[in-house]
Amino acid sequence: MSRLKIIYIVSLVILGVLIILAVVRPMAIGSGYSTVARAHLLQKETESIVEFDIINHEGEDKNYIINVLIDGSLRRKDVLIPNGATFTYVHHIYPDRITEGKASFTIYKEGEKAPLEDITYYVK
Repeated sequence: MSRLKIIYIVSLVILGVLIILAVVRPMAIGSGYSTVARAHLLQKETESIVEFDIINHEGEDKNYIINVLIDGSLRRKDVLIPNGATFTYVHHIYPDRITEGKASFTIYKEGEKAPLEDITYYVK
């Protein structure tokens, strides 16, 4: 076998290994994630209701922090969500308890500085 054929075969094998690593490795590393879904505001005559889901696909149970800021008043809720589970958060806002009407919801994974989601609604 000539030397050129050997170099050609070895380079094809190396190229094949690199392609397999490029496809398989991101799937293995990127399998864990969290997401916020179905975030919406329902406004009724007597109240406004904010609802969203936090979905945990991290591969393990995770703690999440929900910070609620309404007219400068901060509330915090800590919740443990099992792997593969969905937590539905519901918050009622009554018009007689607000002045500015700005409601912000920030969701963090415990131990992370950057928020997973930041949602702001303006309610009447």
